[in-house]
Amino acid sequence: MIKTTATITVLFCGLALAPVFAQNPTSNPPIRKPLAPERLVMPLFPAGWTEVYRDTGSVEVVEYLPEGQSVKNWRDKIQLQVYNELNDLPLDAIQRRRQGLNRKRCTGVIEGLLQSGLNNGYPSAFWTLGCRYLNNSAGEGIGETQYTKAIQGGASLYVLSRLWRTSAFGQDGPALPTQSINDGIAFLTTAKVCVPNSGDHPCQPN
Repeated sequence: MIKTTATITVLFCGLALAPVFAQNPTSNPPIRKPLAPERLVMPLFPAGWTEVYRDTGSVEVVEYLPEGQSVKNWRDKIQLQVYNELNDLPLDAIQRRRQGLNRKRCTGVIEGLLQSGLNNGYPSAFWTLGCRYLNNSAGEGIGETQYTKAIQGGASLYVLSRLWRTSAFGQDGPALPTQSINDGIAFLTTAKVCVPNSGDHPCQPN
């Protein structure tokens, strides 16, 4: 469940219950137990942003854009990936996968170090990625910055990213307002996976 409530060094430095099957003595297929009622909450989800894309499957993908921006020509994006039934995948494996994708499409790769810890009792990690020039932006000269937080929940693995697109940039870094960066960090920092009525992974009161 997803719940929303409404210099280069500085920019790029850190900040599904795995399937449970019941044993069945007959030849019938295993019976899958219900998933835990965990949820992802994003208390600082920015006002005026709306869902523009959703793909369901073993990996759910949801994307949000602010009012006035389009899927083809966005400058700000929030992307959520939920790996259902894959909560045992190491978080650094997700980071390496993202790094590999970024390298394939980018000239001038920037990669921040992985920072790991606990978030509301769940293993979590944070990293940054930058691309000075997107290879498919011929004639437009676009660069991209990504801040990502991953949380290994009890039922799923959640990968939440705040992305910015700007003009292609050099050693001075992307032309991003400090407030936008700070807001993005605060959004990611406060997002958490929780379980209602749990002492180990508490949710904020409604």
